[in-house]
Amino acid sequence: MEIDRDSTEYLYIGVTGTVPSVGAKVAFKAPPTRPTTPDWKTAILVNNSSHALWNDAVASGVGGNYYVAILVGAFGGGTVVLTQGDYQAWLQLTDVTEQPVRIAPAAVEVL
Repeated sequence: MEIDRDSTEYLYIGVTGTVPSVGAKVAFKAPPTRPTTPDWKTAILVNNSSHALWNDAVASGVGGNYYVAILVGAFGGGTVVLTQGDYQAWLQLTDVTEQPVRIAPAAVEVL
């Protein structure tokens, strides 16, 4: 995925499997750094075609049973601001009994 450093837009990560019942978070780190507690930012679960972001998630070209969306950029008070460089997106998917942490399959390049 590529995003311009002056842009504010949703980035979508496709996930295969069951939608977590509690929520999702995303962290962006320069490889090979692992995220720590303050790095995790609350994301949006886009879990079906009635969700307002569903069409944009599908149009992004990433595949999966559902999507995790996160707004990246400073416009409008955005809180996930990335400087120029390469990042690895990490997912934290929280359910009642499990909380898997995964590295997203696509890297993020901020131009």
